[in-house]
Amino acid sequence: MEKKMTTMIAAVAVVAVVLVAGAFVILNNDDDGTKNAAIASQLQIRGNANDDYTIDGKDLDIVNDVIAGTKTLAEYPLADVNNDGDVNDADVSLLKDLIDRKDGTTVYVVCLDRNGDSTTVQVTYPLRNVVPYGTNMQLPTLYANGGQYVVGYFVSSYTTAEASISSTARDLEGSQRKISDAAWSNFTALDASISGGLGAILVDYSGISVISEKRMGDLNAAGIPMICYESADATAEITTVLTLGFLFGGECETMGVKYAQTAWNLIKEINDKLKDVKDEDKTSYICCTMYIYICGASSSFNTSATTAGGVAYASLNSDFNTTYTDNSTKMASVEALSKFTDVDVIINNRSMDWGLTEEQIKDLVIDTWDHNNSGKLSTEYFAKFLDKLVYIDNLLPGAVKLAYMAHAMYGDTFSREWADGVLQDYIDMGTLPLNGQTLDTVLAYIDLSTYNAVKA
Repeated sequence: MEKKMTTMIAAVAVVAVVLVAGAFVILNNDDDGTKNAAIASQLQIRGNANDDYTIDGKDLDIVNDVIAGTKTLAEYPLADVNNDGDVNDADVSLLKDLIDRKDGTTVYVVCLDRNGDSTTVQVTYPLRNVVPYGTNMQLPTLYANGGQYVVGYFVSSYTTAEASISSTARDLEGSQRKISDAAWSNFTALDASISGGLGAILVDYSGISVISEKRMGDLNAAGIPMICYESADATAEITTVLTLGFLFGGECETMGVKYAQTAWNLIKEINDKLKDVKDEDKTSYICCTMYIYICGASSSFNTSATTAGGVAYASLNSDFNTTYTDNSTKMASVEALSKFTDVDVIINNRSMDWGLTEEQIKDLVIDTWDHNNSGKLSTEYFAKFLDKLVYIDNLLPGAVKLAYMAHAMYGDTFSREWADGVLQDYIDMGTLPLNGQTLDTVLAYIDLSTYNAVKA
């Protein structure tokens, strides 16, 4: 399935442009001469006319140039600040309010609709009173330090990682993969109980099926905007954190920018170090999830591993590609992968909470590696691949997951210490889900050597 793009790419003057995982990375020089990564159209806000990571006077200059006719809307589509198809004084007025970060300003957010197509929704700045659905959207909300603005959640499964959700937020009693009618009723009742109603529902596109046409009608009738991104993908997760940080405002905006720039600098580093690796020499991978589910080519786990420099095994083996077409498929037997032993690496994505003691780390390593899948251990399913198998914590920031994926596929180029350093960078930057954590309390990565060391 072709992945729909949420971004609109406009022409901008840049130092360098690198195509990565379907998005343009723009490398600009900071005032101090150092290179930092900005993100083309990754701040999904109309008014971000020059496609960088913020809204400022540079955007106003472009809007005025479009009005004057020296630039065109086709070149700078985000210059249409109020999404009415034209650029005029009304856009200038709204953009000035955005530049001033004026409370009560209407913001036009570019995101996905129920069909996965690009749309624009209106929210009020600063965004407050949000309800996220699904871990892949809930954690980006928290990584932007927006937990204080969460007033309800359908499920919270990770005590430490999700601890920054507001203590007053209401448990709407849903689940990771389903919103029952009762949970939806709790959601609509919550909206009715809040003065001014909910600011938005935040949805990861991988879980969009829970927002039925009828429920979308409920949202429209109540005036509740739905902000939806493919936030399970590591690069789209960067977009999500950056955009939500801007919408929450203040310290959250600062965090979103740091989070995104660190991530894109990492992706540039991966690209630079692998630029001379020929396609035929790239490491092939198969991604798995939920222990024994094989990810199809369109899975966000696969797109993330491609961003980390690998090549999807599905693109090399037609038999594998036609067998595993769904987002994830449970292995039918322990022999399911027996025909595909020439793959280089198997990356198993496993959500693991942190804040662990040394003994808890050891227990989690063993439980993960030897996991009992209805009577058959994971080691039976991966018996021919144990030296190729790694587990990566899916709760970690997208850039950190990319770092560990790059290490798994190119260990001589990207050391474990390097990947750990990326995790340390995110711990140090002050994003609240990782508050108080250390490299010793987070089980980020498991391979055969990790397992053997614990068992010894």
